Amino acid sequence: MRSPDQPANLLHLGDSYTCAEGISPEGGWVHSWHRKLAGKGSSIGKTRTLARTGWTCSELLQNMTLARLDPEWNWISICIGVNNQYRGHDAASFEIELIELVKTARQLLSKPTDGLVLLSIPDWGVSPFAADRNRVTIAAEIDAYNAVIRAQSNQVGVPYLNWTGLTRSFAGQPDAFAPDRLHPSARQYSAWAEFLSSCELGC
Repeated sequence: MRSPDQPANLLHLGDSYTCAEGISPEGGWVHSWHRKLAGKGSSIGKTRTLARTGWTCSELLQNMTLARLDPEWNWISICIGVNNQYRGHDAASFEIELIELVKTARQLLSKPTDGLVLLSIPDWGVSPFAADRNRVTIAAEIDAYNAVIRAQSNQVGVPYLNWTGLTRSFAGQPDAFAPDRLHPSARQYSAWAEFLSSCELGC
């Protein structure tokens, strides 16, 4: 196990939620959480975010291959799947992609005792952007996807952190969203980071 004073290399894999689309990356949950870790005395080494707006699970996997990442990471987060849902892909095809993604990500850990965490898909249906959409259907589809993520976490024995309920708590709060009215604002991302900070993640 890594001692508390050893710097942890952190890799974040995902889509628009991880790269903080619509605002400065410094206002996203990744940077906000890193600041909270540092404030608690955690030593952070190398960090990298491999995420882009619009990526599906398979597109993230393809770009991980292109990036030729080295197995040097002590902690890896994965938050992916919202674009599979948005494009109308079914949960069964998402499961196939996710299994391969998790397998590939685990190979990037520097040693077996390092950590991989699967994060639930936020609910974009509560955003002002979705005002004319069927929010009940969006929520149900996201819940189905999250059930796949939770099942995969149980199967491979890695933590699953469900922050979907937190994202839904910002419904009806315009200042919780970026100017595009779809993605979270820095205020909302700060709450996401606080949620992660309250979890025992070994960083």
